[in-house]
Amino acid sequence: MHNTPSKTASSKSSFYEKAVRYILDSDASSDQSEEEIYLLGLSYDGSRTSTEPEQPQWPAQFYSDFRSRIWCTYRKDFEPIQGGGSQQWTSDTGWGCMIRTGQSLLANSLQTVHVGRDWRRTTSPPRASFFLPTPNSSPKNTHRRKPSIPSPPSLAPTEDTEDHATYVRLLTWFFDSPKAPFSIHRLCLSGQELGTHVGEWFGPSVAAHAIASAVKSYPACGLGVSLAVDGVFYQSSIFEASNPAENDGICSWGARPVLLLLGLRLGLDGVNPIYFSTIKQLLSWPQSAGIAGGRPSSSLYFVGSQGDNLFYLDPHHTRSAIPLRSDTMDPVAQSHATATAYSPTELHSYHCDKVRKMPISSLDPSMLVGFLVQDGQSWTDFRRRVSELPRAIFSVQDEPPAWPTGDLSGDEDDGLALESVTSTSSQDAVNPNSDTSSSNPLSSKDTPSNSKARSSFIMEGLRNKLRSFGRSRTSLSMGEGEPSK
Repeated sequence: MHNTPSKTASSKSSFYEKAVRYILDSDASSDQSEEEIYLLGLSYDGSRTSTEPEQPQWPAQFYSDFRSRIWCTYRKDFEPIQGGGSQQWTSDTGWGCMIRTGQSLLANSLQTVHVGRDWRRTTSPPRASFFLPTPNSSPKNTHRRKPSIPSPPSLAPTEDTEDHATYVRLLTWFFDSPKAPFSIHRLCLSGQELGTHVGEWFGPSVAAHAIASAVKSYPACGLGVSLAVDGVFYQSSIFEASNPAENDGICSWGARPVLLLLGLRLGLDGVNPIYFSTIKQLLSWPQSAGIAGGRPSSSLYFVGSQGDNLFYLDPHHTRSAIPLRSDTMDPVAQSHATATAYSPTELHSYHCDKVRKMPISSLDPSMLVGFLVQDGQSWTDFRRRVSELPRAIFSVQDEPPAWPTGDLSGDEDDGLALESVTSTSSQDAVNPNSDTSSSNPLSSKDTPSNSKARSSFIMEGLRNKLRSFGRSRTSLSMGEGEPSK
């Protein structure tokens, strides 16, 4: 059977895209750059000049950190996603990359919250009585020890083994099962509520709201989420997100960390160069949770920078889904069982050993930026850093504006939450409802009717939902249309 013209064109397009990626991206070996490296808020020295001939290596501390970051990728052979119509979606290959980069951003934030930013993955799980029962070998019975009688699991695990159990349990939250709180099944369900069907691309805004919805539905994760509105974070809503109890009039930081999500569009076909230094600066902040964005028609998770290059994790690798195990038992036994229920190979599939980086000039202008603020002191520091940005791309205010309380309904766009920032490179509004089959729906080349501004949005935790301003406002809205793959 001969290939149809459309299939041939698609094949050529895929080939060219892979060729460009191969040329522009660095491979796993270090390029020996001596420039300082930043990785999710931590800094590392670059490579040092050596006169000895040897295989180039990435700086050891940086590499240990990089391979400890959680990496969510395409998966296959999972339980069909409900709501997919007649199509039984058992894989997200080709359409789920923005979901996976959003998962990666959330997973690494939760990893920092629960095991700390300094936690590092080892080559093998920690071995202790907490995981591997050992023969009874106390001094009292060494003379006549009873053979083959194992001791029960220790009820006082070491810090390393406890952290490992926490880490494994955290990973299971992202497994591809309807039972997992942050699975692709749950995120797709949230996407459907925002008008994005299973099998369709998520834009950064839909991804942000899907994450916020999933986190709110699973308070046991110990995290709050707050979304920027038109490029503005409001302190009052962030304080509310930091307090597990929903109380009015909260004016201080609460008991839990908050993940801040900011949708940005920093240019038309590419990021305006005036923003390059700001993007690199954001990745160096201690609150950095990374950036979900990338090239046109694909999403990558950016975790760091060196010079004018960005380090990233690429979700475009398909692996088999891992089934959930050991989900019903008492807490101590469950912690022990969870930590030993998955093989090192299965756990390793959520980490990347190959370091990749690309020129910042290749970054797509539409992106989702994350910040993890853990306490009041971190929030004060974050506000200071925002105020000192040489080129502001977002802002922080104390309270949202007091909009009229009258009914401003009537805009058919109402109900879809959007975050945006005005780009200094253009004053053209981008249509968030552009056709997903367009070759470049994030382009500004829309007709006037398709370029009308949208201002419907949802602010998590606010008592009075902000309503539409009407089409006459002038701030740009970030597009939700995504190209098909």
